[in-house]
Amino acid sequence: MLTDLQTLDDGASLKAPICIFGAGAAGITLALELEKQNIPCLLLEGGGLTFQEESQNIYKGEVIGDQNTDIAYSRLREFGGTTGHWTGQCLPLDPIDFEKREALPYSGWPITRADLDPFYERAQPYLQLGPFAYAPSDWNLEGPKLPLNPEKVAFGIFQYSPPTRFGETYRAPIETSKTIQCYYHANLTDLVIDEAGQITGAEVQTFGGKTMSVSADRFVIAAGGIENARLLLNFTKQRPAGIGNQHDLVGRYFMDHMNCKLGTFLPADPAINLSRYLAQIVDGTPLRVNLRLPAEVIEKQGLRNNALLLEPVWQSESHNDEFRDHSWLAFSSIAKSLAHGNPPDQFPSKLCTILDQPSSVAVGISRHLMREVVPHGELQSVFFKQDAEQAPNPDSRVTLEDATDRFGMKRAVLDWRITEDDLLSLRKTHELIGVAIGEAGLGRVKLGLGLPPNDDDIYTGYHHIGTTRMHDDPKQGVVDADCRVHSTKNLYIAGSSVFTTEGTANPTLTITALAIRLADHLGREAGDGQRHVGRNDAGQNQAGGDR
Repeated sequence: MLTDLQTLDDGASLKAPICIFGAGAAGITLALELEKQNIPCLLLEGGGLTFQEESQNIYKGEVIGDQNTDIAYSRLREFGGTTGHWTGQCLPLDPIDFEKREALPYSGWPITRADLDPFYERAQPYLQLGPFAYAPSDWNLEGPKLPLNPEKVAFGIFQYSPPTRFGETYRAPIETSKTIQCYYHANLTDLVIDEAGQITGAEVQTFGGKTMSVSADRFVIAAGGIENARLLLNFTKQRPAGIGNQHDLVGRYFMDHMNCKLGTFLPADPAINLSRYLAQIVDGTPLRVNLRLPAEVIEKQGLRNNALLLEPVWQSESHNDEFRDHSWLAFSSIAKSLAHGNPPDQFPSKLCTILDQPSSVAVGISRHLMREVVPHGELQSVFFKQDAEQAPNPDSRVTLEDATDRFGMKRAVLDWRITEDDLLSLRKTHELIGVAIGEAGLGRVKLGLGLPPNDDDIYTGYHHIGTTRMHDDPKQGVVDADCRVHSTKNLYIAGSSVFTTEGTANPTLTITALAIRLADHLGREAGDGQRHVGRNDAGQNQAGGDR
């Protein structure tokens, strides 16, 4: 069922065994997994079915840390969430990402990669990916291997989702579901918690001014890496510091991937065949091979994780992509939406981005046209492109400002901090890969970061991670291994905010896997006796789980 909350009477009440706030990748996956167990749930989305400026405005806030990021443009506040404009690159976290590492401060998840593997496999279909296979040996790849010492350089696979737009792909299954009651324009404005830590109810409001109450046995906040923290920090009526924030941890350890093209491979032979390391489709699955350091080298050298892609620079400029900045991405997004007959989301913001640097759009259009008639010529060089890991940092955080949104909720402030150690780790990674390339006689590598390094060329990966981190110790994390907020009995968090470390993998696959795992946990807790759902306001229909 899919309903506009604004169609209900003011003061109506909603009830289900489980209530999920946020209908993005995490929330939708969680609801669909609960449906498989015949467990009714409420799925409440603050935005509409498509982009709406009044909803998107809730995400506005201030950036006070590294300025090569943003707080609103990268997120979509609508049914389907930010999957409405993600690019589809998928990779599971590596086993080493879950481990406690002496050289990586605040590392160590309370679960292992092996714990998550069964859920990664179940997550693949949600993202319309191929089999759960991320080693090059799993695939019949085209092109020759680079003769690099396997003790010094390892290889992995990125798979690519179409990308899956959850709002489009899973709208019909939710509309026809007998166990999922999804309401949009349902903005969470308060959680009520008793002295024992039990969430006893919630308040939601519409943009039209109606207020409804929600009761459930278990509540899940799945609103995104920044929004999860903002909401918890705003719930101060019973907990002055915010719910889950008794140790001043909510909002801390914010991480984003260091998105950059730094490091340049200069081949000794311009005729080198790199086709194995460029985009290809194998057995119907789009994928690319990435280069990385073996886990043993990462551990020995005390480095962060990084998986880099090779981006060729050809003799003919028409085949090169250095014009692909934020202006081009904004233009490309608008063009794709129009090509599919859909109105572009965030059109005013994207138009401003294009007007800020129109030359890159002009260059991009002309080069795409020229590629049809002009050969690429000889290979000149190869960029290293990556979303590199940064270490968890308690001073990198989300806080609140005094300014409020239309519901009286304080807005978020983002203080993203990249440390010199993060940059030095990236530089050392390129150096070690460069040594291996030189020893193989393939050429040399020009390092893109100097000494001391600066972050001028480091940009956001649009991956908001870590603000309600997972840890067994309540003094070191906001949620436990089951994603339950430590200081509560029945409040859970879903999404990338629970990541303890970020690794080098794009987060969507892990978000989906953790949502499936959480659904299994909630299903075990729910029990058959609580499988009922409905609205208990007088004169309204009750919806049973067997209808």
